[in-house]
Formats: sequence, structure tokens, C-alpha cells
Amino acid sequence: MASRRNRDDRPTMIHCEYCGEDYASTYKHCPFCDEMPLDDEDYDGDEDAPRRPRGGKRLVTNTRGGGYGRGPSPLRLIGIIISLAVIIAAIIIVISVIIPLVTKGNSANDPGTVESVMPTDSAQPSADPDPTESPDPVETIPADQTATDFSLSLTEFSLSDRYPDPVTLKVTFIPEGSTGTITWTSSDPDIVSVDETGKVSPGSKTGNATITATMPGGVTHTCLVHNSVTTGGSTGSTTSGGSTTTTTSLSLNRTDFTLSKTYPSFQVKVSGTSSTPVWSIGNSGVATVSSNGTVTYVSKGQTTLTCSVDGKTLTCTVRCT
Repeated sequence: MASRRNRDDRPTMIHCEYCGEDYASTYKHCPFCDEMPLDDEDYDGDEDAPRRPRGGKRLVTNTRGGGYGRGPSPLRLIGIIISLAVIIAAIIIVISVIIPLVTKGNSANDPGTVESVMPTDSAQPSADPDPTESPDPVETIPADQTATDFSLSLTEFSLSDRYPDPVTLKVTFIPEGSTGTITWTSSDPDIVSVDETGKVSPGSKTGNATITATMPGGVTHTCLVHNSVTTGGSTGSTTSGGSTTTTTSLSLNRTDFTLSKTYPSFQVKVSGTSSTPVWSIGNSGVATVSSNGTVTYVSKGQTTLTCSVDGKTLTCTVRCT
């Protein structure tokens, strides 16, 4: 086992007067600065003149003699951080922008990629369509149709005992002077029916129905019809003391009708009585009623007409459009 080195055999430490470092006496010169003389332009021949340290930045900043310099300055740290940020930003730009562009350009020039999106070889026979499958019907626009749209003369009207005659809806093609073909349908022919000329007639029952006009190309317009055509009050008979008395129930000639600026008034009548009825209107801002039951249009809206006669009350809906 090697013997421990005696304390007296250990080299002594010498403090360099030029660079401030401590070095062992086994060195002839300071290993940090080598005790080099001044640069030629600063040397004046005096051997006793102090010599410039050559130990680099570590020696210049050493003020304690231990060989440790100060850390980097704040400005240098900021510069390092900025440089790293610029490098990271450049990497992100390359990954997110440049590489996709290059890849896209290569895929566009790659014949294999083109073949993957090209349709199959036309020389290969395609599968024959199933003859049992019927193709979707495609509406054909007549060659003589020049209209692109149309309008109806009415969008809402009423049929009543006072006005039971059929009403013909007139069509105006757009643009002016153009031509077209119209197909007519009714949502409920039992209430109102319509023929191929657009003539609307009352059906066998009262109610509301919609008339639809359709032009090839998918253009449609509708008209709402209120039908209240009736046959009058119902009659009945009672027998008392061998005599028969015929009675008629009370009823109005309309239970629902519509007024407009084209048809601004309508007279409602009571059947089944000879008494004088009393008329009243729910909202006089929509329509007014006279003593003889004539209802007059005032503004758009809906209200209720009330008739009081023989101790009974009859009502009718009034629509103003």
C-alpha cells in the first residue's frame, strides 16, 4: 500500500502576481498566464515593467485569486433568450408551413398519387345498372314556358250563402308577357274544389281548405279559402192537440268569413226567426257592424261577431286581411 505523502513533501502554492491565480511550485511559470510579457507595441524594453495578463476572460474577471469569474451579464442572458425564441419560431414555421407545402407539391407530382385519385380505367367494363330500379323522376319544364315565377289574384277569400258563386283565381306570370303552365290542387275537395282553370267552388261541407297552384320548375303559391255555404236553418215539427206546428232553428248564414279591401263588407243574416236581432262586434278596430248585420272592414285582424235574438246568442268569426 502506498505510503501517505508527508506534509513537507507537498508542493507549496505560489500566487501569480500577474493573473492572480495560485499554482504549485512544481511549475516553473504560472500555467494560467505563463508570465508572458506585454505585447510588442506596449513593450518599451524595461524588464521590470509589469506584464499584461494572458489568462483570458476568466483571469481578467478574477478578483479573488481563486480562479472563478463572474456569471454572464443580464444583457447577455436576454440576448440568449431572444436567440432561443427566434430559433424555436423558425422551427415552428418550417414544421407548420414549409413542410406541408413541400409535401403537397411532391404529392401533386407523384404519379402514384395521381393514379390514386384518378377514376378507374375506362377500358374496364362498368357495372350495368339494375333494370328493375326506376330512376328518380325529373320534372321537365315545357319548352314553351318562359315564366320564372307567377302570382295569384287572391291569397285568401271566403265562399258564403251571400257569395256562393265560384271564384276563379287569376294567374300573372313573371316576367311580364311570359307564359307558363299551372296545375291546381285542393287540400280538401269536400270543402272546396278547383278545376284546371283555377275556378274554386264550394264543396259538400263547410270549413277551410288550401288551393295550391304549381308551375313546372317547383314554383308554387297558395290561397286559403273559407267555405261557409249552408242550406239554411233546419226545420222540425211538433204535434199538440191534434195540430202540427212547424219550427225552424236559429242560424246565421255565415259562421266564418273574410273581408279585405277588395271585399270590404258583408251582411250577416239570421234565419229561423222573424224577430229583429241585435248585433255587436268584439273589436271595432278590426271591423264594425251596422243594425242590419252588415260588417265593414277597418283594419287587418280577427274578431267575433255576436247576434242576440229570441233569447239566444249566435256568433261568427270575422277575418280582415
